[in-house]
Amino acid sequence: MSSTEQLEANKKLARQYIEQVFNQHQPAKAADFTTPDVVWHGGSLGDVAGAEGVVGLLESFIGALPDLHAAEQDIVAENDLVVVRLVVSATVKESLLGVPADGKPVRWGAVDIYRVTDGKISEEWAADDIATIMIQVGAFTPPWAA
Repeated sequence: MSSTEQLEANKKLARQYIEQVFNQHQPAKAADFTTPDVVWHGGSLGDVAGAEGVVGLLESFIGALPDLHAAEQDIVAENDLVVVRLVVSATVKESLLGVPADGKPVRWGAVDIYRVTDGKISEEWAADDIATIMIQVGAFTPPWAA
C-alpha cells in the first residue's frame, strides 16, 4: 500500500470510529477499532488505558449524552496520526462530568488525535473544550461573564 493509500485508510478508520461509536451511540464498538492496550489521553480528565477502560469511559459519556452528534469540520493525516476537528452537539440526559443533568443542549469544539497502529487506534488524545461544556451546564461562569 502506498503512503497516500495508508493515510486515506487511517482517515477512513477514524471516520468510521466516530460514526459508529459516537454518532450511532455504540460505545462498546470502540473495542473493535482499538488495540487491546490503547491509551486515551483526556488532558484534565486524565488517561484511561486498555480497550475495556476506554469502552467504560465512552459508555458513561455517551450515556449522559444519548443524542450526541460529532460533526467533522476538518481531517488531516500524516505518518501514523489522524487529526479530526469536530463540533459536538448533544442534550444532557444524565450527570455529566459530575454535574447533574438539566436536559439542556450543549455544543462544543473538539480536536481528537488518533495514532493508528496496524489498522487500529492505539492511542487517542481527546481535546474537548471542557470549559465550554461546564459553562453550558451551569457549573462554571467565566469572570468576564459574571
